[in-house]
Amino acid sequence: MSETVSEMMAESADAVQRLSQEFAHWREAGLNPCIFIRDDDAVEDTPALRRLISIMKRHDCPLLLAVIPEPAASSLAALLEDHPIVTPAVHGFRHENHAPFGERARELGSRPVPLVLAELRQGRKKLRSMFGERLSPILVPPWNRIDTDVAARAEEAGFTAISAHGWDEVEDATPRVNTHVDIMHWSGGRVGRSHEWVFGQLADNLAIARQKGGLPVGLLTHHLSHDEQA
Repeated sequence: MSETVSEMMAESADAVQRLSQEFAHWREAGLNPCIFIRDDDAVEDTPALRRLISIMKRHDCPLLLAVIPEPAASSLAALLEDHPIVTPAVHGFRHENHAPFGERARELGSRPVPLVLAELRQGRKKLRSMFGERLSPILVPPWNRIDTDVAARAEEAGFTAISAHGWDEVEDATPRVNTHVDIMHWSGGRVGRSHEWVFGQLADNLAIARQKGGLPVGLLTHHLSHDEQA
């Protein structure tokens, strides 16, 4: 492991230096940087998910796990019973695209708001039966997209915040706890990003978070799609 880390650091020296400098800026500002990890598309107990959880446990790093309610299996609930470091969250309902042809995929929109909210309530009810009080009140929209009229009424379905992706300003008042650095290069062959790219993006997004008063920065993972690089 130490050799792997050493090689990684050597290959990413410039990005690591930028990241170290950014941490110094946080200290100078009297702020503590907060980096969290969210993993999407969990449905059942799989070797890939077990591997991710083992990495989280090795580094004592909590994980927000976005679970798709409709297909979620009892094996997932059984697995998480032994891993309190993982907090499950509602990830849409079926992860089903309802966007019109030619538009970017989204499930939480393009339909009457009461219908979308009814599905979210149903999904949350199922996951509450599986995970009890451990279920997070954060809603994670599939594809990180949610129509503003749905987001504005998310509280009606039992959610107190939304976790999507990026720094985009939104019009509704629902709090956001977004991710900002996706370790997967989807358009580049669905492969893991390089260490240099991830460290560089972390430095850039931490700078934005610092300028916004110390907001959290989120890393986004997808355990079912990870290659060895990821």
